[in-house]
Amino acid sequence: MNKYFEILKQQNLKKTPKRVEILRIMQSSNTYFSPIAIWNILKEKFQKAGLPTVYRILQQFQKIGIVSSIQKDDNQLYYFLCSTRQDHHHFICRKCLKVSCVQYCDFDNIKLLVEDQLGSKAETHFLQIEGLCKDCRES
Repeated sequence: MNKYFEILKQQNLKKTPKRVEILRIMQSSNTYFSPIAIWNILKEKFQKAGLPTVYRILQQFQKIGIVSSIQKDDNQLYYFLCSTRQDHHHFICRKCLKVSCVQYCDFDNIKLLVEDQLGSKAETHFLQIEGLCKDCRES
């Protein structure tokens, strides 16, 4: 948790009880969470916690690089802890919901292909890899 507290400090964000609790909730599992799931857990400790507060904190965390988001088939965003700074992608297990970092990104070559083949300029990208993790494949 200390690395996340350090990022908060570097970004001039206070270590508020709700921010700390959301980090604790998310650190309890290496899966992704919907804002509503986090809110339901947060309400057990903070009766006056509102759903907009959860969304705001998650957006702040994403902006400063503490969490990443994925979009599922229901078109809802889900969040998970990921403070890896270098370019990488994520593998999401469809069965156990575990999120793992894939330390590879070939965007530089893709940008060249887009320019060569389409005459366009690629500026950003998003790649989400889904399947079954090793543990789920073996069970």
